Amino acid sequence: MTATDPPDPVTPHHEGVPFGGAGALAVQLAPRLHAALRTAAPVVAVLDEAERAALGAELGAAASGIEFLDPADVYRVPAFTVAVRWARLSRRAEPGARATVVGQHVALPGGDGPGYWARLDAALDVALAGLPVEVLCPFPDGDDVLSRTTHRTLLSGGHSVPTAAFREPLEVVAEFPPPPPPDLGEPGVVLPFGLEGLGGLRRTVATVATDGGLRTERVADFVLAVNEIASNSVEHGPGSGTLRMWVTDGQVVAEVHDAGRLRVPFPGLVAPPPTGVRGRGLWLASELSDVLQVWSDAGGTVIRVTMTL
Repeated sequence: MTATDPPDPVTPHHEGVPFGGAGALAVQLAPRLHAALRTAAPVVAVLDEAERAALGAELGAAASGIEFLDPADVYRVPAFTVAVRWARLSRRAEPGARATVVGQHVALPGGDGPGYWARLDAALDVALAGLPVEVLCPFPDGDDVLSRTTHRTLLSGGHSVPTAAFREPLEVVAEFPPPPPPDLGEPGVVLPFGLEGLGGLRRTVATVATDGGLRTERVADFVLAVNEIASNSVEHGPGSGTLRMWVTDGQVVAEVHDAGRLRVPFPGLVAPPPTGVRGRGLWLASELSDVLQVWSDAGGTVIRVTMTL
């Protein structure tokens, strides 16, 4: 496939783009983006300032059809959340078209860049399966050895070149598991629950979310998301758990902790099959909230859902 060939709208496509400078990257991306802009599908670019300017100059007037986003805004959420959000772009594509994302690997605060990009690349391979979305991941040529192993193909000289050292998503996320999110301090609510306490849990979540400033329809989504997680603790876990809640920094946050161990490498990324009876709760919680995070510690499993006011 050449850079001017539109990707097959059925086969998932997630490709690395090693580059040595902003101008060279723009030349590499321009044919693929010109082709994408001729379709009825969104085209999104998450680029640093220099790369954005170079791409705009290379595309000329066509650049107005691209939705440019600030990397600091996009990558402030966990990598799995980014993968889910990009997968959802498929819903904005007309039949037969493919949404396109350029997601540059940029320097991140905190020093977790390699792990973040490894998780994002692994999650994209899972979340994009069967969806009409193409993601192109520019990364510094020569310095980023890891990114060469987390893409099946690399865009080079206008051609897609297979990566001999590709590592499967499960292997990648086993080496770079999601870290626990930052501690939020003393919670405003601590509520143990069991089967008989789910009704009270729902009322508590609704009250805190409403008082915290969520809109009515967002409150309903948040209550359903937390209820799905708590119900999993009761029905498929140890039978009980503890709810903790915060209203902080323009967000309403709920955590459900139980003593069970959840061994799901990519929680909530994809919908379970229609005939499946497990996995629907985490997927629904991910769909209904802004951020879903799952981690385990010595005491069990914690699932955090966040809604932004």
